[in-house]
Amino acid sequence: MDEKTPCIAEAARRLLKTEGCTLEVTPSLSRSANELALHISDSLPSLLREPDVSSEVDWTFVCIKADGQLITRIGGHEPSLDACWIPDTGEGVENLWSRFIQNVSDLMIAGYPGCVGCGGPGSEGVWDETASRARTRGT
Repeated sequence: MDEKTPCIAEAARRLLKTEGCTLEVTPSLSRSANELALHISDSLPSLLREPDVSSEVDWTFVCIKADGQLITRIGGHEPSLDACWIPDTGEGVENLWSRFIQNVSDLMIAGYPGCVGCGGPGSEGVWDETASRARTRGT
């Protein structure tokens, strides 16, 4: 476990508990994003609206939005504290994306979000984005 593990888990939880998200990904991540959206749709039949995927972006990071509002950014510049941010500190957005996908899959296998206590460490309390950013910066 490294300093990014908690924020990756929080980003995965946000995706799975928010209906109708949009995954805005680079064209190189489009296929895996579409596979993820299909996997979520198949695994969570109670969802009314599974994630949409948009790959017509001109940036090199990933945004997850709900009702047009940013809820998670993987890589890229630091967003407002309303969004969960997984900074790219040299490992590359593709590697962070792979970790994120694995976390989403692990949570779905555990039964999240329709289970009690299966969301992993930190899932029961209120998320502290300020503390998360301090951890990932090493300050």
